[in-house]
Order: sequence, then C-alpha cells, then structure tokens
Amino acid sequence: MKHPILSIGIALAQVFAASAFAQGEAGTSKAPPPAAKASPEERAAARAKRRAEGAEAIRQQPIGEAGQSKAPPSAKRASAEDRAAARAKRKAEGTEAVKQDPIGEVGQSKAPPPAGK
Repeated sequence: MKHPILSIGIALAQVFAASAFAQGEAGTSKAPPPAAKASPEERAAARAKRRAEGAEAIRQQPIGEAGQSKAPPSAKRASAEDRAAARAKRKAEGTEAVKQDPIGEVGQSKAPPPAGK
C-alpha cells in the first residue's frame, strides 16, 4: 500500500516543481515603458498614410488573385406584390408536400382509425 502512494506522491511533487520553475522568479521581468500619447494630428496623418498605402496595394493586386472579391450585386427591394406572390407560392408548395407520401416510406403515412370504438 505504501509503494503506490509513495510513487504518486513523488510524481505529483515533480509536476508541481516543474510548473513552479517554469514560471520563473517573481518581479524579475520589467514592464514595458508606457507608450507616448500621439496627438490627434499625428493620428490623423498616420491613418491617412495607411489608407493611401492600402488603396495603392489594392490597385496593384492582379484581378482574380486570392483575397480579392468581386463587388456584390446591388440589392433590389422586392415590391409588396412580389413578396405576396412568393409567399403564396411557398405556402402552396408546402401544402402539396404535406399531402404527398414521404420519400422512402412504403404504405400509408397515417394510421387508420381504430375499428369498434
């Protein structure tokens, strides 16, 4: 009984010791110096520069290269009549699908009413 407990105890001690040494000593790492605040003019200038570089990169990218997508087609809002017609068509198709036997089943889809009751 002592041998399994002793073995498990040694294994646990090694695990805890390895994780404790992996963390290093507390307080030895230095915090990075605080970043200097940029003025609104500097931020605007940097943003404009990044936008210009990005636009230039897009212009130079060959068409069809991975990462470039086509512009989506413009969305046209359907009129109320078109939406009503589509709704009626879907409802009629659903009603017809309910009336038909399910695919893959053989025989009656509904149980006959019980006789005698």
